[in-house]
Amino acid sequence: MRRLEEIDLNLLLLLHWLLEERNVTAAAKRVGLSQPAASRSLQRLRTLFGDELLVRSGRTYTLSRLAASLQPDLALTVSGLRRIARAEDTFVPADSEETVVIACNDYLARVCANIWTETIAAQAPNMRSSWRPLDLSVMEALASGQVDLVIAPDEARANAPKSTLLQDVVIRPLFVDSFVIFGNVEHQAMRKKSLSPETFAGIDQILVSPDGAGESRVDRALQSLGLSRTIRHRAWSFSHAADLALATESLVILPKRLAELRSDGCFRKLPFPHDDLSNSIAWHATRTSDMAHKWVREQFQSFFLAASASY
Repeated sequence: MRRLEEIDLNLLLLLHWLLEERNVTAAAKRVGLSQPAASRSLQRLRTLFGDELLVRSGRTYTLSRLAASLQPDLALTVSGLRRIARAEDTFVPADSEETVVIACNDYLARVCANIWTETIAAQAPNMRSSWRPLDLSVMEALASGQVDLVIAPDEARANAPKSTLLQDVVIRPLFVDSFVIFGNVEHQAMRKKSLSPETFAGIDQILVSPDGAGESRVDRALQSLGLSRTIRHRAWSFSHAADLALATESLVILPKRLAELRSDGCFRKLPFPHDDLSNSIAWHATRTSDMAHKWVREQFQSFFLAASASY
């Protein structure tokens, strides 16, 4: 077993850039080495790990299976070391090479990806993002530092397993979304001038349910009217449900912001009152004063604040 104290940490920094660039010369420039020195260090890394790491494929390199498994942890480690090195520096977005790990569902990933491209990447072109899905362990991953930000519906966060690790997690409201009916533009329900709750309930629909069970707030709203939906299909995500709706001529309830991004279908308001979808942003208290982290979350918060004012 390799002991950390026995490893030249400069080798790990070079390995990070070798895996990022997949080019020895480019990686050498990143760490201020000559190309021959970087090649010798690569041989030391191969001996250290007992693996080729970079495998020649024509004129380029591909990552070995081990190298690909090491890359995410190396990126996070280098990002953390960079924060230490810049602890007293002023954060300059244009110079940042941080990797930000964000956990969210497919709906929020689609919405937030646009924000990253239009707002964050425009000011910090070298900043990287790593996206992971929401799961039952995500809040603990946030508390342990494996995730930088969690952007999630309030109910998903509330359903996460309780842990003492969560006592230092900071949670702030981000934005509120409404629900709409989404389907094919030629669907009879989408072409009607008006749609009654009774008619809506009788149309074939898709329920978004990651585990294939349960009901939604729309179902609970209909139950208060003495109605129930005709659920023909269940989908694991909003994006899958939207695709399925267009393929099967069924309808699906989507968050409005996601429906607005789907140019392949159309949407209309629900014909009855329902609870809106509240979303929050969360991070661990130890990251509150981290300048890069603060800047990223402020970009999300500012965007949704401005968007909500005109929504």
